[in-house]
Amino acid sequence: GWGQTASTYDYYGITMMVNAALNTAAISANSFMEERIKGGNLRIIHAPVRPFAIHFSKTAASLTFCSACHLATAIALHAVAGVHYGAAGLPGVIALFFLLEFFSSALGVALCSLFRSENVANQILGLAITALAILGGVFFRVDALGKTAERISDAVPVKWVSRALFALVWDGDWSLVAPVSAALLAAGIALVVSSSLLFRTEDYV
Repeated sequence: GWGQTASTYDYYGITMMVNAALNTAAISANSFMEERIKGGNLRIIHAPVRPFAIHFSKTAASLTFCSACHLATAIALHAVAGVHYGAAGLPGVIALFFLLEFFSSALGVALCSLFRSENVANQILGLAITALAILGGVFFRVDALGKTAERISDAVPVKWVSRALFALVWDGDWSLVAPVSAALLAAGIALVVSSSLLFRTEDYV
């Protein structure tokens, strides 16, 4: 089964999956405005579709592709390293990861729409994702660095996602799922709306 026994493999298996989901933002940015695909974009912008369909299709495609890849990775980690993802809490774990993927996909596209450049968006994303991952305790437990570091970590949204996941996996506790899911969904929708306001088809070529 998917088990409930806590281990170091469980901790890092889950946090590395959180990091992978955050990096979906880079995939969506690349699929949206990467230099090598711009040659074919003229066909897309002259298609009889609204601009929303252009940028949201990239968000949806990145979400679908990365969710499938990361699900396969999670299954492999469970089979090879014995990483547990909960039993009763498994549906909540899947939902949280899916919403984190949605947020990340929308973030990559929104930054491209804002800066009109995949290169600039990826530079900012690289710094932002690394900072969020470190402060959110993805690579190591920040609370070991003292009370100040712990307070900073508690203010980082990535920590909220990790905390909700650990509560589900280790305790079967669903109390954090609804607020964290609502926050991820609201942030993702806000980013999609921002892309609609910022996106110009002339920036897509």
